[in-house]
Amino acid sequence: MKHLFFATMKVVVVIVVTILVTACAAEAPGDSAPEGLFKPTPLEEFPAELGKGFPVADLVEEGSPSVGEIAPNFAFFLADGRGADLASLQGKPVVLNFWATWCGPCRAEMPDLVALHESDTDLVVLEVNVGEELAAVEAFAAEFGMSMTVVLDEEDLIRRAYEVRNMPTTVFVKADGTIGARWAGFLAGEQLSDFVTQIRTE
Repeated sequence: MKHLFFATMKVVVVIVVTILVTACAAEAPGDSAPEGLFKPTPLEEFPAELGKGFPVADLVEEGSPSVGEIAPNFAFFLADGRGADLASLQGKPVVLNFWATWCGPCRAEMPDLVALHESDTDLVVLEVNVGEELAAVEAFAAEFGMSMTVVLDEEDLIRRAYEVRNMPTTVFVKADGTIGARWAGFLAGEQLSDFVTQIRTE
């Protein structure tokens, strides 16, 4: 009888240890969600405020920064956990503009990018600020009335994925998610409009 009792207790201990090990191996709160569970928030539901709340870049997936290839996907999240990614914007052409507050040409071209965003509702303009603190970005955005989404690329995740070496650099993504064109340097006026037309007609 005593032998049977100890055998039963061994089985119980093995079961309890297995449960504890499994529980400890589970993802801790705050870890990234399992693949396929990310549900993007439409940009229209982002807060209607300067820079659309200044979401932070958090994820970059494989892709190629070359013209004709699928653009590297990336996600960006608000402080409350809501977020979107480039892939969820397919169906609309996207203008990705990489910039910094200290960059003179970035300052010179920003009014035209703001005007483009405000005049063309079928186009998504994402302003990717590279490696700067929120206070500096907020001041710049307020000066230029940047009502489009301003993504904070604090760790250079997006810049590296797109192999951006100089600022400003603008990448034009077609509605099917492929890169239609890219331009390093100042870009405004008719030349900017021509690139937007190009990614819509190809």
